[in-house]
Amino acid sequence: MQPALLPVDSRDLLPAGHLVWDILALTEEFDLSGFEAAYRADGRGRPPFHPRVMLALVLYCRAKRLVSSREIAAACYDDLGARVITGGRYPDRSTVDRFLNTHTAALRGLLPQTLRLGHAEGLVDVSVVAGDGTKVLANAAMGATVDEADLRAQIDVLRQQVDAAQTAWADRAGHTGGAQPALFDDGPGAGAAGPAGTGSHTTAWRRLLTMTRTLHERQAALAWLHTHPTTTTTEWSQRLQHDRDRVTRCTQRLDTARGKAQTTQLKRDQAAARGRKLPGSIPASIDEHAHVRQALKAVATATARAEATAANPPAAGRVNTTDPTSRIMPGKHDGFGQRHNIQALAVRNQFIIAIGTHDSPNDKQALTTLLHQARTNLDTAGITTPIGTALFDNGYASDTNFTTDHPVDLLLVATGKEAHQTGRQPGPTTTPTAWQTMADRLAEPDNHTLYKQRAAIIEPLFAQLFARFGRTLHRRGDAAITELHLWAITHNLLKIIRHRQRPD
Repeated sequence: MQPALLPVDSRDLLPAGHLVWDILALTEEFDLSGFEAAYRADGRGRPPFHPRVMLALVLYCRAKRLVSSREIAAACYDDLGARVITGGRYPDRSTVDRFLNTHTAALRGLLPQTLRLGHAEGLVDVSVVAGDGTKVLANAAMGATVDEADLRAQIDVLRQQVDAAQTAWADRAGHTGGAQPALFDDGPGAGAAGPAGTGSHTTAWRRLLTMTRTLHERQAALAWLHTHPTTTTTEWSQRLQHDRDRVTRCTQRLDTARGKAQTTQLKRDQAAARGRKLPGSIPASIDEHAHVRQALKAVATATARAEATAANPPAAGRVNTTDPTSRIMPGKHDGFGQRHNIQALAVRNQFIIAIGTHDSPNDKQALTTLLHQARTNLDTAGITTPIGTALFDNGYASDTNFTTDHPVDLLLVATGKEAHQTGRQPGPTTTPTAWQTMADRLAEPDNHTLYKQRAAIIEPLFAQLFARFGRTLHRRGDAAITELHLWAITHNLLKIIRHRQRPD
């Protein structure tokens, strides 16, 4: 007698040490109140996938190098681990995208939770941390980068085209009985349901919807450009303010010199009125006094410098209309491209405590933000231990970074080439005078030994991230930062899983 073939539970086909069980166990330890608050509580509408299911699915697939929403949706059909997570259900690509877009803030808030879990395992030792930055490709083309004048021209043309397309659609809708779509108040997705009808009526509506979405994208890029001035603009503003402050100081010194000269002249006039014979030659007028002439010359020089700076503002800001958060930056070996400058801070075992992007290819202005972000993440995780020594290469060396108070006990930043500074290669180490204090700090034997650990801490981290996730951020705009946090969250969870699997 042939035995009956009954359906097999997919959970019975996976061994006990499979990755999916660890992912499910860790997501059970997460506080998902931030996710659950985004859902309706009145029971109306179709029941969504539970956020714990979607989160476990996203993290499991990313741990297996499945990054895009289409790959995650496909895994629910042909990957046993994904089918165990979803319980045999099949969320599609739009469901995954909707989950990621809805819970942006909650997803970023998971990084401090991984710090809490890692700290309980003894993996978060902040006595020595190291930071660095590198460039990754953005999901945008350099050809979409325009300056403000071109962007405004594109917006004007698109507005005219949208008005013409809306008129054309309204004319056709009047003949077919269609209704006017709401396109302008609710963002790019407004009116996405579409009108009833076929033929030229529907085609005109789709053309109108496409133009409206493009117009909203250009307007969003212009708003981003105004709220995120370029580094060049910021540096020019700081230089202009510095020049104007110099004019103010020189003017004050001129007033002081004139006051002293006037006081001296008044004393001589009073003595002469009393009939007292004064020694020396007759003094020149106040403006011909030596100190006054020097002060006048300094005021003229400072004023000319300030006027020259004000007359030469930087070129108009440029922004990428596809992904405003990215910029044209040089790569390490492949020339210029549309990229993000990602910044990370990690402890000795490459456990990430802070990660983010910086909108300039220069790392100098990213140091303060990165350290404060790490401190905030640690505080959120309930880790009150102060950050001990923070190590950075010479790309972060600047007067501002050396004089600003940072939330660390000791800051060590290379003031020259790291290979020369650490002794890996012979060669002179030139140090600007303003950086001598930091150079002396690095020269201390204990600090010199600590700084040699920088490359071993942070460089393998980027190699591990790129090996698993590639060198491209696939999402655009603010969602690219969320994707970067998902990199760090998945990376930290895998560290915890490997630690728990080690024998005692």
